Amino acid sequence: MRLLTTGSLGLGLASLLASGPALAEPLQGVAFAGGTVGESISGYAGTVVSLPGAELGDGAAIKAGVAGGRYKYEASGTQVVAKYASVDVGLAYQFSGTWGWANVSAGPHFAHTSLSPADPKNERSGSRWDLALQSDGAFDGPDWRLGWFGSYSAFDKAYQARFQLGRRTGGSNLRLGVEAGVQGDSRYTRGFAGAFASKPIGKNLDLLVAVGASEQAGRSARAYGSVAVSKLF
Repeated sequence: MRLLTTGSLGLGLASLLASGPALAEPLQGVAFAGGTVGESISGYAGTVVSLPGAELGDGAAIKAGVAGGRYKYEASGTQVVAKYASVDVGLAYQFSGTWGWANVSAGPHFAHTSLSPADPKNERSGSRWDLALQSDGAFDGPDWRLGWFGSYSAFDKAYQARFQLGRRTGGSNLRLGVEAGVQGDSRYTRGFAGAFASKPIGKNLDLLVAVGASEQAGRSARAYGSVAVSKLF
């Protein structure tokens, strides 16, 4: 039985793309959006805004986002369709330097999940509150970048970790690389791996696309595709 909502693949992508250090010009935040398709469908949007006295990559910030989607799972031989929507608000702290950048955040998470047909054994049905803990960042060199995204739900004990290793190609702003990660909770674990490409498409505007496959006990490997855009401001 699959019980974890699946927007986290895309949210991890957005954080890896959008949480870079401040540029030469003073910047105060970043807005991001995107989605994931595959065995499930999900979309999301959010922003990180530095608090007074801070700037992007240095100091305290407010992080907020919304997500929603649909996924299916088997319960007692019946296929259940789950639709969910969630809202996150958190207090973040940003670090950056010549080595790269890192962010940590914590705050309340609210989600509502509806199931058709009803599944009394799925404790995530209905509305739930949780405490979301997250970290993202990258070690950033002249050509290579190693990025990470991690999240943990304190009460549901749901988790995700995602890593990306990419290299700038031919002195251009195009970056190609590979990614891998794991997500799950106390009832299941899913691993995934794939490839990605990222490139600026405008002033302070970036695009990232990823494709790959995921693996979970009890089913065959499934393909996924993700896209994320971010805008520094």
